[in-house]
Amino acid sequence: MDNTTGNWDMYGMDDQKRYPEPQAAFFDRAADGLGRREAMYAFLGVFGGAGIVAWGALGSKQAKLPITIGPQEPPTKGPGGKI
Repeated sequence: MDNTTGNWDMYGMDDQKRYPEPQAAFFDRAADGLGRREAMYAFLGVFGGAGIVAWGALGSKQAKLPITIGPQEPPTKGPGGKI
C-alpha cells in the first residue's frame, strides 16, 4: 500500500539538507531576530505603522482621493440662494 496518505516518503524529502548551504544560512540569519513573538510584534508595529503613514502621505494623493484633490466643480446654490 505505497499509494496511500500514510506513506509520507513519497511526498518529499525528509533530509535536513533540502536547500543549498548558503541559502539556508542566509535565511537562518535573516529570520533569527524574528523568532520571538515580541520581536515579531515590534517588527510588524514599526513597519506596519510606517507603511500606513507612507500610504497616507503618498498613496492617497496618487489614488486621487476626493479629500486630497478638493472640489472639482463650483458649489451649487441651494434654496434661498445660499451655498
